[in-house]
Amino acid sequence: MRYLIFTILLVAVLVTAGCTGGKQAPAATPTPQIVYVTVLVTPTPTTAPPTTVATAAPAPVSSAPRKITDGYWCRDTTINIGKAPTDVTECYQFFDDGTYTWGYSPGQPMGKSRSCSGDPGVKCTYSLNDEGRYEVEGGTTFTLSGDALLDPHDPPYFIYTKTGIP
Repeated sequence: MRYLIFTILLVAVLVTAGCTGGKQAPAATPTPQIVYVTVLVTPTPTTAPPTTVATAAPAPVSSAPRKITDGYWCRDTTINIGKAPTDVTECYQFFDDGTYTWGYSPGQPMGKSRSCSGDPGVKCTYSLNDEGRYEVEGGTTFTLSGDALLDPHDPPYFIYTKTGIP
């Protein structure tokens, strides 16, 4: 009987203390801790990649400056053919004798430029002026810069190519 009274008393204390699933006060939240970890990494030795055998050698790069007579100078542009804007490849080809041909594809095979005056059988001419610019008959001037023939008033610029349009 002594134990029965002691057990009832214990249950009463627990009920009044709130341990029976009643509403409890929230537990204190801990403040976050920041931990810095220093990681030391030891580089792993690598082996050289296997060598491969090239089947074709790259084309040699010319160290000599480009001459205007080396080939064709072409650009992709849009011109009006009739009243329709048309995408074309426009090209110049300059020769050592001071003449040049001009054309665009599709539409105008290489030949006499429209800016050249005179008889259709007479070739168009160009010259190097005092400022180091190439002036074609009709007044357009170009500056040769590496693989580009520049006319700052009419981009895109003409780029060197070994083959132009027919």
